[in-house]
Amino acid sequence: MYFYMKFAAGNETFGDEWYRFEAMEDLPPCLKHDYPTRDIEFRVPPICRDFQLVTIDLQSALDTMPPSERLHLNPARWSRVRRDLSEGWCYTPYMGVEQGKATLTDGRHRIVAMMKFLQLEHATFSVPPKHVETVRAQLKTR
Repeated sequence: MYFYMKFAAGNETFGDEWYRFEAMEDLPPCLKHDYPTRDIEFRVPPICRDFQLVTIDLQSALDTMPPSERLHLNPARWSRVRRDLSEGWCYTPYMGVEQGKATLTDGRHRIVAMMKFLQLEHATFSVPPKHVETVRAQLKTR
């Protein structure tokens, strides 16, 4: 119950703890923020500025991770992502390719939060140009 409340209340200072949830329904509601819009402004992180933008199905992207890792979340990251989404923006998650397979490189917390709090199905991702073809072939994209 203690960790459940940490996730619900939101605190950006818990940096070294990680919790594994079994299902999306097990994640607590957000007690700190409102989410007034589903029209999110996606900002490209500096590390991805030369990448291409691809709209990808969120569940398809999350499914590139092992099942046990998909809902393995950190309360501090979770809190920051919820804050950003409540302000109407977030950084693009980004996909790469490892050993020939499309792989989520960064953005698990963003993906899960967009699905949980905004009920989004697709989002804008940053993808290195050399991986766009593989990502489009292996994942549900628009």
